Amino acid sequence: MASPVPVLPQPFRREFAAAPYVAYRRLIEAGPIHQLEVAPGLLAWAVCGYEEARALLIDRRLSIEPASTTSEVRGVLLSLATEEKQSLYGRHLLATDPPDHTRMRKVMSAALTVRRLRSLETRVQEITDALLNDLADRERADLLTDFALPLTILVLVELIGLPTDGAVLFRDLGLQVLRGDAEHDGVFLHVIQSLAAYLGDLMADPQAVSPDGLMALLLAAERRMEISTDELNSLLFQLFFAGHESTGYFIANAIATLLQHPTELARLRQDPELIDGALEELLRFEGSVKSATWRFPTEPIEVAGVLIPAGDPVLVLFGAANRDPRQFDHPDRLDLGRTSTGHLSFGHGAHHCLGHALGRMEAKIAVLSLFSRFPDVQLDGPYEELPWRHNMVMRGMSRLPVVLSR
Repeated sequence: MASPVPVLPQPFRREFAAAPYVAYRRLIEAGPIHQLEVAPGLLAWAVCGYEEARALLIDRRLSIEPASTTSEVRGVLLSLATEEKQSLYGRHLLATDPPDHTRMRKVMSAALTVRRLRSLETRVQEITDALLNDLADRERADLLTDFALPLTILVLVELIGLPTDGAVLFRDLGLQVLRGDAEHDGVFLHVIQSLAAYLGDLMADPQAVSPDGLMALLLAAERRMEISTDELNSLLFQLFFAGHESTGYFIANAIATLLQHPTELARLRQDPELIDGALEELLRFEGSVKSATWRFPTEPIEVAGVLIPAGDPVLVLFGAANRDPRQFDHPDRLDLGRTSTGHLSFGHGAHHCLGHALGRMEAKIAVLSLFSRFPDVQLDGPYEELPWRHNMVMRGMSRLPVVLSR
């Protein structure tokens, strides 16, 4: 039976952000599902077992739409943190169930075909090289704000098909979100308003965007009435918040993790062909998405002998499931040669991350290029002192200080 009291600290406390895996280990050892207090007076179900998490993510009785819970629960969840708020309103892929989700996903998929990704690969490499060139004369750098996030923001601009001024605006707004305090709305609201004004101008002048970009595809879909205007706006906002942060944080996490594990980094340096498997292991070990967005049962659901009532908030903890010893041998060990796959860092089921192939491509190019260009790069300080963001869903630092050369 699940524990009626929290087994780990409130997940929105800062101490949890600094060391989540200790808490995850305690949870997994105690069982695959528990209750925890996510806010005063509000308990949520935390699913940490791999098998249970994977099964729930394909269970059609589990809704992603906030309307599936009570107004009281919605109000509390909206008060928690900026990123969670973004997932709780609007008509986008992280807030809709099939068939609406299926319809919108089909429209978005048209911009992420194999052909489109291949055409982007050269630009991803060019953007990566340009950012690394900018660091060539520096002894120290912040590889999050100087490299990882700018890379993913600029790639997002290419994907959407924005004009040149979009790159400047998106980079500025992305860094404002990073530097803002997730507990206060000022930065978030400013970013929302700035994005709305900029995107509104582009919608009024569709000739300003690339005809091959995602925005042109979305505008065409709106004209064909395949998506509504509200859905168009929500999808563009989702792209900004989900389209660069998760990949940017993962690139930084991967770099920091490799620098903390020099033996594994040496393996990769010796055999760069390991990179694809290495990235899968890094996604499992230190992915940038710690949990799914909120889910709500539309009817009572039994999980591992525990009955979850309809409407109760549920968190599927990817970070815990990815270290479940029932699925992964020695789960707290980084092993770039690990053959067992199936991590949940991109989710699973209908809401499996649509941009997973692009994210993998960006990370592959970024990691290989960085360590090739700066073979002596090292952390500028202890790994244990890296500043992790105060966030439940995302696992990312606020900066990644490094020494580029000895």
